[in-house]
Amino acid sequence: MLKHYPLGDPINGSPHSVCVSLPTMAGIIGYEEGDAAVRGALRTGYPRFITHPLVVRLKAAAAESMGEAAEGLFPVASVRAADRLRGYAGVGGVFEWGGLAWARVPEEGDARARAGAFLQHTGCGVSSREAEDVLIALGLLSSRFSEASEAEDAGGRVRRALHACYGTASPDDIVLARGGMNAFYAGFRLLSDYQRERGRTRWVRLGWLYVDTIRVLERLNGGGPEPVVFNDVADLHALERLLAEEGATVAGIVTEVPTNPLLETTDVRRLRALADRAGCALILDPTLASPHNVNVLPVADLHINSLTKYACRAGDVMIGAAALNRVSPFYDCLRAGLAAEVERPYARDLARLAAQIDGYGPFVRAVNRSVPRVAAFLESHSAVERVWWARQPDHGARFESIAHKERGAGCMVSFLPKAPLARVYDRLRMAKSPSFGTEFSMICPFLYLAHYDLVSTPEGREQLRSAGLAPDLLRLSVGVEPVKGIIEALDEALSD
Repeated sequence: MLKHYPLGDPINGSPHSVCVSLPTMAGIIGYEEGDAAVRGALRTGYPRFITHPLVVRLKAAAAESMGEAAEGLFPVASVRAADRLRGYAGVGGVFEWGGLAWARVPEEGDARARAGAFLQHTGCGVSSREAEDVLIALGLLSSRFSEASEAEDAGGRVRRALHACYGTASPDDIVLARGGMNAFYAGFRLLSDYQRERGRTRWVRLGWLYVDTIRVLERLNGGGPEPVVFNDVADLHALERLLAEEGATVAGIVTEVPTNPLLETTDVRRLRALADRAGCALILDPTLASPHNVNVLPVADLHINSLTKYACRAGDVMIGAAALNRVSPFYDCLRAGLAAEVERPYARDLARLAAQIDGYGPFVRAVNRSVPRVAAFLESHSAVERVWWARQPDHGARFESIAHKERGAGCMVSFLPKAPLARVYDRLRMAKSPSFGTEFSMICPFLYLAHYDLVSTPEGREQLRSAGLAPDLLRLSVGVEPVKGIIEALDEALSD
């Protein structure tokens, strides 16, 4: 529904929503700067960034039981994840309580901040449904939230649907994980280890990618060098020169197709040829437009997809998938190790996704019909400086060259208003939240949420501009409301 939502509202009514209303720029800045009133109002949130209230209750229960501070306790998906978190924090221990694995991190220097960053980057935390079930088992919660789910063969049902979408050789070539970031982290870790044995330690980042993809490349690369960055995905000449001169040192290339939030598309077939010539791996993520619209598996060694977007159109599940290309030279490495390396989805999360998966294709078709009209409206509006979408000039032809099944542009349009950001954002009559690919339209000042450290300083804003990013752009995810209403809501906010 196109309306204003109060601060902290979960938008879809579920306590497991990954979308939380941040209705004003003042609220966004308060959240980013740790304002207690703003953070205290959040009834849910994107789980890798916000500790869910049910997880907060679980931590408090563990802390009371053990006589420790809740801030130093981190429940995670497995003992292995707890040990890795402790290792990244640089201090602490691992224990089990309430049927879960935990890391204990003392208040020493920035250890707890590093522990939180590890959870964010790798997506290995417990889910809200998992916390809910543990609290019930402990007698601290009376009942579960009631919702539609399909528990019987949920994993098989999801993999079969994705197999039909991705075009894998078999459903068994799809590995499900706790989130898209966890799928990426697991695959990246495996390929890094494999390539390191062959003297290859350098990774290439092509384009400005999602913040945690960037952070995994920078901070969780096994002690390797900083990634080589090429921000212009349309110009592969510099990459070609690097690979020609130093290709034997390069482990792999990572990019999104299209990128987030500029929706720029590279020439993936040329990229595949360059990777083959150099002997490096190619990781591609088509989440932004959906694999129902673009087909990159035939040119990828590892295909990453966040199923929180589009596949879970209600916006209430964190799950991701990694798909393997049977003809990839890295197939045997990934097939042997990936299923063991990911943190598996919690059963109830998988059951909830299984209840929605049959609507995946129809939902993508619905938003595909609306987005060209929304993009055309914004492109023609006198109060809009610039618009980015999958079929924008200079990138549309490359996007069209990988069109797949539904052959649409996906749900996203980014745009830069001419008026001050707060005036437009605060006036918008729709859900305002991170994430995308939900049945309800929503919008966010993406760079304020992903890179507040940069947008909040003149030097940082200049860094963004030098990478082709307008710091005050708005990222719009178009839902299934009547397109006329979406356009009217945008016009209200943009008009004087």
